[in-house]
Amino acid sequence: MRIPTKVAAILALAVLAPALAAPALAAPALAASVPAAPVLVAADDGRVTWSVVPADAAGPDGRRVVDLELAPGERATEHVAVTNHSADEVTFALSANDGYLTERGSFDMRPSAVEPVDGGAWITVPDQVVVGPGETEVVPVEVVAPEGALPGDHPAGVAASVRSGGEMQVESRVGVRMNLRVPGDVVAALDAELLGVSFTQGAGLFEPGSFVVRYAVVNDGTVALDTTARVRADSGFGGPDASAPQGEALEVLPGGRREVSVEVPGVWPLGPFGVEAVVGAVVAGDGAGGGGGEGGGEGGGVAAPADIVLTDTAWALPLLHALVLLVLVLAGWAVRRALRARRTRLDRLIEGARAEGRAEVLAGRS
Repeated sequence: MRIPTKVAAILALAVLAPALAAPALAAPALAASVPAAPVLVAADDGRVTWSVVPADAAGPDGRRVVDLELAPGERATEHVAVTNHSADEVTFALSANDGYLTERGSFDMRPSAVEPVDGGAWITVPDQVVVGPGETEVVPVEVVAPEGALPGDHPAGVAASVRSGGEMQVESRVGVRMNLRVPGDVVAALDAELLGVSFTQGAGLFEPGSFVVRYAVVNDGTVALDTTARVRADSGFGGPDASAPQGEALEVLPGGRREVSVEVPGVWPLGPFGVEAVVGAVVAGDGAGGGGGEGGGEGGGVAAPADIVLTDTAWALPLLHALVLLVLVLAGWAVRRALRARRTRLDRLIEGARAEGRAEVLAGRS
């Protein structure tokens, strides 16, 4: 099916290091990632620009991701629209694979050379699609949940790719995230661990510093979670307490682990602080308590896991103040020593003059 299109978009250059965002996928042969704009690469036969978005049988339908719930053994047909923004006809290779989140939290697909073992294995797409210049082709995407599919989330993606380069072939992919869920007795389980707390002195003597609290969250359940944390530091000497502003929710897929750093500003260097991080989560897509991660699917009323409280004692030492005090003490000592040496020399000169005077008087009497 051909659909003429006129697209005005900012094109992102993606050959060896495409941009990371969602919901499309673009990457070299060994690492897929998700740029928000169409991808521009220099293929063997010229510059190629294309985009891939969710669609129905008639064309793009405005979705950013595909959310699909399938019971074991159930099948469904979805569609993606591949648009060629280039001046020449292009043949795009099509593939499906399992999805995951990068360290930065961007949705990603396993490399095309890696066989899918989860949701990506449920998806069937044509091997390739030929798209004319400035045109869009709608591609059917067949999804079949296996009979033994476990309840929970099974993230996957569908991508259109081209290869460029000479002996070192680079595969650039653009694709669509597919959130596949199997209904049933799903489990929302969260774990967390505190990795460390460090103190950074303020820029001046009369400015507070900050703590950086590092922790890791692990999704031990079968559904994606949106995690948040409330972090505070309580002074052990009765000084002012400090707390971190509420950040955006971070999505963690089933079996995934993410490390997080939270800055707690307004910490005065007054010695020991009790640091507390309360890590909570809701099923992605429920929207309760953090806005949800993009494309997390429907939470389906699954009970959120219990909050996890992480505690530690961290020291905020006035090192800058101590250094300034040390400099002042040393400067005062140096000035005092210099004045004492000057007075000693002056006393010696005076005593010498007196001795000469006495000697002259004695000489005159004799």
